[in-house]
Amino acid sequence: MLKFPANTDLQMTWYNTSHALWMAGFSIQQLLVTWILVGILAQSPETVGLAQLLIGVPALIFMLWGGVIGDRVDGRQLLIQSHLLSIIPPLVLALAVYLDQLGVWILILTALIANLLNSASNPARNTILNLVAGGRLQWAISLSTGIGAIATMVGTWVAGGIDKIGLVEVLLLQSACFGVGGIFLIGLRASDPSTKITSPKTEASSPAVTQPSTYSTIRAGLVYTWRFKLARDLVGLNFFSSFFNAGAWMVAIPFIISRVYAGDALLLANITVVFYFGSLIANFGLLKFMPLSRPGQVYLILQLSRVLVLYLIWYEPSMTWLWIAAAFWGFNMGVTNTMSRVMIQEIAEPAYRARLMSVFTLGLMSATPMGSLVLGIVIGQFGELNALIPGMLASIMIFYYGYKRSDIWQYRSPVTEAPDTA
Repeated sequence: MLKFPANTDLQMTWYNTSHALWMAGFSIQQLLVTWILVGILAQSPETVGLAQLLIGVPALIFMLWGGVIGDRVDGRQLLIQSHLLSIIPPLVLALAVYLDQLGVWILILTALIANLLNSASNPARNTILNLVAGGRLQWAISLSTGIGAIATMVGTWVAGGIDKIGLVEVLLLQSACFGVGGIFLIGLRASDPSTKITSPKTEASSPAVTQPSTYSTIRAGLVYTWRFKLARDLVGLNFFSSFFNAGAWMVAIPFIISRVYAGDALLLANITVVFYFGSLIANFGLLKFMPLSRPGQVYLILQLSRVLVLYLIWYEPSMTWLWIAAAFWGFNMGVTNTMSRVMIQEIAEPAYRARLMSVFTLGLMSATPMGSLVLGIVIGQFGELNALIPGMLASIMIFYYGYKRSDIWQYRSPVTEAPDTA
């Protein structure tokens, strides 16, 4: 049975508790934003897609900036600051609701600020896991992802109860999640200063080490990713997958629940909880098989299985089968996300890890709002269910490219998972 040393156990406890509270708070936001647009403000599919685009795209710039900062500074301090600042947007939205001023633009503004903070801190959050994992990176990634799924389920369930709990009360709870999560980060170790980015020329010639410009650092990270074919393929395929699949979940599923099944916020929340329960089963189930020597093969095979679940939902099944499809979609997402993240974090050089993770996460985050806009137009023109067809085709294309034209299928994990006795 895999076991961390005591000091690593404690570090993982601080990390996962904070991570869980962050995921709970962020999942509350995601469901509230979607349902406020669809169920409360009754916006059109095109408007919902455009709103998701406006919320998501500006945060992409901060994702690259966050990668630079994550490679330069103490990631713990960056995360603490992000948690504390994230308290503000839900409070502003709660005040707008209390004053009866809730509208599309105040919703977009507060959600945008929250996304910017998430983008700035996300690369550091991923990179810190390498420091606290105690030499068991695959195990730690799967564990933290599973815990994040539990937190997401709880947050989503809470958000779905706005009719009983109250919208203002849910927003206050969201702020509390961010604030308490920041407190738990205090227990983490500071980053090793030796991993900070410095200028080689300056370091060799002067005792006063300076850092290269933000632009040159971002550019170096992008060049590193582009020239590293396996990393480039993983980033590109995850972008392509998220464009049609995450976009479908963000836009198509709420309209399918609302229009096809005549559901409310609670039904959407329960479907989302079932989705993340599937992800939870996937990630905790993976713990029994870690370390995996061929994560790329698992990643590609699961692409084909996703076609089946999308087809099942497209077929407009009974409610029972819809629950099953949502659970399997979540299971599929849990495995593929973990496998792609495992590969990215294993292959990255330490000096570029946060920047590579920022590019990887940038691909995921940029795909979702852009896919939401495109699929919102598809829904407006062809109906809610037909917005799932592009995702089926995308999954087949990802498998073909990954198997035939990439090293993903042949990739073998270098991780030996030897116990960390340091």
